[in-house]
Amino acid sequence: MYGHGEGVPKDDVQSIAWDQKASAQGEATAQYNLGLSYANGTGVPQDYVLSYAYLNLASAGGKTEATQSRSLLEMRMSPVQIAEAQRLSSAWKRGQVLSRNGDSADKSSAPSNAAAALEKKDTGTLFFVSTDGQGVTNHHVVDGCREIRVQGRDGVAKLVTEDSINDLALLQVSNTGNAAATLATDPSKMRQGEDIVVFGFPLNSVLSSGGNLTPGIVSALTGLGNNTNQIQITAPIQPGSSGSPVINLKGEVVAVVSMKLSDSALAKATGQVGQAVNFAVNGQTLRTFLDANHVSYKSGAGFLSFTKSAADLAEEAKKWTVVVECWK
Repeated sequence: MYGHGEGVPKDDVQSIAWDQKASAQGEATAQYNLGLSYANGTGVPQDYVLSYAYLNLASAGGKTEATQSRSLLEMRMSPVQIAEAQRLSSAWKRGQVLSRNGDSADKSSAPSNAAAALEKKDTGTLFFVSTDGQGVTNHHVVDGCREIRVQGRDGVAKLVTEDSINDLALLQVSNTGNAAATLATDPSKMRQGEDIVVFGFPLNSVLSSGGNLTPGIVSALTGLGNNTNQIQITAPIQPGSSGSPVINLKGEVVAVVSMKLSDSALAKATGQVGQAVNFAVNGQTLRTFLDANHVSYKSGAGFLSFTKSAADLAEEAKKWTVVVECWK
């Protein structure tokens, strides 16, 4: 009503304030209105990044007009702006109002003229989610890297977008081949005690360069501090395991390894040392992250899928799982 002056004096500032309140509760129409307001500079400073982010949320909420508006807006934006907008929308939680802290920087991993001076600082695991070269790893694996390289692939990888809250990052890699992971159709049906395996490249400079398969179970359906975006698993986690796919016995990715509980911190806090207390970003959070960034991925066949042997799981996973390197 404030936006159109219906029953009250027209007031764009009041209109924005109420749209922000409704948007924070997940109301798609309000998110769409804010997207248009930021695109046109109505009641707020013009900001294409915030506009795109709000249109992204509205589109995910089923507002078809938002999808069309987002496509038109995309033609006015740079890849850096789009990546920033996607990061904002993927990190959004109910109750939040989107905002930007300063100008976004281009965090893509472009080749450096000083490449010879760079050193490999850390490694992690990346798995491909599409045959177009899009892969997923942890945010903390690639955070602050001047270059991101993938073993066995030409050139450097591009950081498309990242979600620091859920510890996910989307990379674009060239020369990938045709293999990609299959994601679980309905991750919410995962059960406590379910058998899983983790395939990754822990301690890559010491252990097998062909990858390691480690079995375990889902020990809890929530993570650290009852975080509902995580699960707890018993499969051993070592440096380099970050970003590894957690796979069910049908060969479907159900989570992404993220962290292990620090033995020293736990011992200091409780006097006890934890045993196999490891956490992974759950499959629903992964799918939401990919959907928000318009990544096409393959889903499993659900109850029609068949259980596979550990040897078969390893043979399949090594086709679409690689080492990712952080160079600084």
